[in-house]
Amino acid sequence: MTFIVKLFGKRKSGKDWFEQGNDLYEKESFLEAIECFDKVILDKKMHGKNIAMALINKGKCIEKLEDLEIALKCYDWAINMNSKSSEAYLRKAGILKKIGQHKEAKEFISKSKSLEE
Repeated sequence: MTFIVKLFGKRKSGKDWFEQGNDLYEKESFLEAIECFDKVILDKKMHGKNIAMALINKGKCIEKLEDLEIALKCYDWAINMNSKSSEAYLRKAGILKKIGQHKEAKEFISKSKSLEE
């Protein structure tokens, strides 16, 4: 085992990938950040809330790349992974507003606020 670690270095954890993705997001390296968040999402050791956060951050990157349809799907998946994520509802509301679905956006804003209380 130590030989493998010396050869290839320490294997990154989901937390490491998440932090690297956040750093890349801050540097506006959105495609590279998405790759990091995908590694978190696919990590079998990650659980619902952590996967939901990675999906939200992936959605934020995709939103910056102006693919609102895919970003919306990320937020939907995040809500499916963690139905108590007020940020996922709020981010979904933001996209719905951008695409002119104001009534639906208000419903998601309401849901987000109710979760924050």
